[in-house]
Formats: sequence, structure tokens, C-alpha cells
Amino acid sequence: MSTQRVERIEVRAFKAFKHLDFKLDGRHLLAHGGNGAGKSSLYWTLYTFLQSAAKDTPNVAKYFDDSGPQSLLNVHATPAERATAAVVVSIKDDTRTSAAVYSLSNEQHDTKANPDVLKANLASDFITYRVLSSFYQFRNSQAIDLWPVFEQEILPFAQGTSTKDIATLWHKLKTADPFIQSKASGEAAWYRKGRYERFDADIARFNQALDEVLASISAQAQLFYNAHFSEPGTTVVLKVGATVKASRYDRYAHRFTVPSIGFEIALNGNVVRKPQSFLNEAKLTQLALSVRFGATLAHLHDSPMKLLVLDDLLISLDMNNRMKVVDIILSETFAEHQKIILTHDLGFFNEFRRRIGGRHAEWSFQRFVGSADTEIRLQEDKSQLQKAEEYLHGESLDEAANCIRKAAEDTAKRFRELTVVPTKDFLTLTDQLRWARNKLLEKLPTKLYEKVLKGLPEKHRRYLVPDSDVDLSAIPAITPDELAVLSRLRKQLRTLVTSEHWGMIENAKVIDDVLATTERVLNPGSHGGEAPLYKEEVRQALELVKKLEKCLS
Repeated sequence: MSTQRVERIEVRAFKAFKHLDFKLDGRHLLAHGGNGAGKSSLYWTLYTFLQSAAKDTPNVAKYFDDSGPQSLLNVHATPAERATAAVVVSIKDDTRTSAAVYSLSNEQHDTKANPDVLKANLASDFITYRVLSSFYQFRNSQAIDLWPVFEQEILPFAQGTSTKDIATLWHKLKTADPFIQSKASGEAAWYRKGRYERFDADIARFNQALDEVLASISAQAQLFYNAHFSEPGTTVVLKVGATVKASRYDRYAHRFTVPSIGFEIALNGNVVRKPQSFLNEAKLTQLALSVRFGATLAHLHDSPMKLLVLDDLLISLDMNNRMKVVDIILSETFAEHQKIILTHDLGFFNEFRRRIGGRHAEWSFQRFVGSADTEIRLQEDKSQLQKAEEYLHGESLDEAANCIRKAAEDTAKRFRELTVVPTKDFLTLTDQLRWARNKLLEKLPTKLYEKVLKGLPEKHRRYLVPDSDVDLSAIPAITPDELAVLSRLRKQLRTLVTSEHWGMIENAKVIDDVLATTERVLNPGSHGGEAPLYKEEVRQALELVKKLEKCLS
């Protein structure tokens, strides 16, 4: 199957954008910006674009109707700008030389019933913090009912076993009116009875399909939770299921009852029917993520293009748990998706970026600048080390050293926050680096390091423990079993000395080298006196901090 990626996004007078023209070039996007900066507008622009393939033209044109009640036009745009409002998305297929360009406006609906966009709509995932919080923002007196979020966010993309297109069946039930009074319409009683029976049969078919969908989501959610969030000594079993079935009851008041979907867990065998009352928000978010991603994995759709668009998804998690989710996003699970990650949290942005690698060719790192009443645009966000390189090339050595120091501080601080519970205590760069060095070496016996391994050249490592076990056979009266045990233990020691311990030592040496250069190059004000700061010193400091980022990742 070919691969399709979003190449370019142009938005005119739509949502918060007066005119956004951004070339993504098929890459993934990681972008940050404050509240009102345009993150959610980009999220909904892409969502609207994909959804438009399954809609008729009037239900797309209404978003661009300046006088209509469902207009999504930028209120700050001029009438002339709103008259040309549009969403234009270019999609590149790796088997073609040119991109396909799709436009949505008051007069254009290029995506209508387009097979590629229809498939992409089914295969893509859009998740916001609002969706996750809807899993547990209930009072203690309320039973959790996930039906609203399932109806909007999950059902349109789900497939039952007995009924594949459960969303179409639900739409039929929801919009049907089987309760028309026969006297007013002149309908015969026997025909009305048949119509009721057909409606009841559709309800039964829907309930069965919904049970199938919820069972498959529960199973995948459990696997997802076990793989990514389970903790030693604690067993969590989660379940989503219909607590109220769709139904109708007639007699005197003809009404249709929509289903309810409950969410409960068993904690070490004890059933918790109201998780919102007993678990903290971080744990609830983990469970909600498991169900939401479980829904994705339970109903995978084949498509040349898959988007994973996340808007401020992890704001209720601490940094350690956030990075667990980052690793999931970057794993093989979502390898086929073009990822659009939007956040207001600069610290999370930097940590995500560090996890990816600051210059990864497949990623675009951006920040939202401007405002809806003037213009919002995406601007490349350069890392501290990238800024340092630019300053270094421009011979601005003090500024370069400043950026290198900030990069070192951020790296050491993040390593500490990922390893221990963050505190408000202020630690200098030197303190942070020494703490990191000690943490790296805490599993390495001090005497072994100080008296044996420290300063040993790499070429001499393997001679500490012989590669051959010939000498062991010379031990008097040694049995074959004893020989096997000694051989195995020697192999483990050899691995420790030459690989695992050596990796710790090399990382500790990087920190020692950064500490050595801190006083001369990285400490602010240390190069403001008579001693000049030399370009080669700054360049070496830059390379050291690059190594520091790698060894503390």
C-alpha cells in the first residue's frame, strides 16, 4: 500500500486563522503555543477536513457561510477576507510526483466521497484532554456514562462482528420516527405493527453490535494498560460495558431510550464502580488513555494516510508518566501515523523534542506566534543548542555559551525530574550535574571504579577478564557442573566490566568533562573579566553538552 502524508495546510479566515500557510512536507509536527495561540484551531481544521469526505455539500458549506448559525469563520477577518475563506490541504502520495490538493469553502467540496480521504477519516485519531476528562468528570453521586463520548468520538470508527457499520445503524435509529400516529396519517394498524417490529429488530441488532464493540475495546484497553501503565504489586482490571440498552417503549408515551455505557475497574480484586471517587487524576488519565487507544487498536482500518492528532493531551500527568505516553506515541504501535502533537507546555515540548532528537529529519518543531485578531503563524522553534551553533558561527561567543548553559541545565534538570519526585529546591548546574553523575554510578561499586576501571584505556578492557575459559579446566578436581557455573559467572563479569559498567563510566566521564568546562565557559559572568572566551572552547563545550543530552536520555 502506498503512503500518503499531509504536505501543506493553508487556512484562510477560518477558526483562529486569518491566513495560515504552512508547509509540513510530509513530516510529523510538534508545536507549542499558549492558550488562544491557534493549537485547537489547527486540530479542528484537520478534523473538519477529514470529516468533510463523509458529509454532503450543504453540511460543509455551512461552516463557511458568514451569516449562518454554524459559521466557523474568523470573526476578526474583514468581509472581503471571509468571502475567500477556505481550508486547502495538499496530500502527497509516495507513488506520485505531485500532491493532490483538496479545497473546502462555501462553494467547493473537493473531498466529497473521496475514497482516500474517507479511508483516512476512519483510520485517523483525534484526541484532546477534553475527551479524556469526559471519562471521569462525574460527581460521586453520579454513575459514569461514557455514551456521549462514545457516540461522538468512537462509534463512527468502530466495527462490530455482526454489524460492521454500527454508526450508520445508530444514525438510522436516532433519526427514525416509528411513532407517527396512524390515525393522523391514515396508516393501517397492521402496517404500523410491522414498522414497529422492524424498528425493534434494528434496536436488537444495534445492541448486539454495541456489546461486541465494547468487548473488543475492553480487551484491547486491558492489554494496553498492562503493557504501559501497570505497577508491580497492583492488579487493575478495567471494563467498559453497556449499563442501559437502547430500547423503545410505547403504550401511551412513545419514546426511544439511548444506551448508557459504564466504566469500572477491579483493584486487586476489589470492584471500584466509581473510579472518579477513589483514584487520582493521573491514574484516571492512564485508564482513559487505555480505553481511548484500546478503541483505536480494536478497530484498525487500512488506509494510505493515518493521522494521530493530539491537543494538550497529557496536562494532568506528571513528567514521568507523560514520557511513558510519549514513548507509546513514538513506538511501532503508531508507526504508520503522521503525528501532529500540540501543547501549551513548553517544558513538555522540550522533553518530547529531546526524546525524538532535536534535529530529527522526520519531525518539524514549531511554535505558534501572533493572535487571531492579527495573524497566527507557525514559526520554527530552535533548540538552545541550535541557537548556540548560530551564535558560534556569528562569533557571538557569550550568547553561544549562554545557550549551551541553558541546554545543560535543562538536560540535568529533566534527568533529575524523571528519576526522583521534583522539589522546589534550587540546585545549581554544578549540583545538578554532580547528582546526575552519582546517580549513574550508584550501581557501580565505588572501589571497582576508583581502583580498577577509572582511567583504563578502552583497548585494555577485555584483558581484565580472559575471553577464554581454558584455565578453568586446570583447577584440581573440578567437576563439569562446577566448570559450567564458573564459566557462566566469568561471562557475566566480562559483560559487566566491558559493557554495562563501561557505559556508566563513559557517561560519568561526559558529566565530569562538562563540570570541568562549567567554570571556564558555562558559568555566567565567568568570561566577563580579563580572560577572553575562545571560540574553540565554546565549540568543545557545545559538543560536550550534545553528548550530555545523549547520555542522560
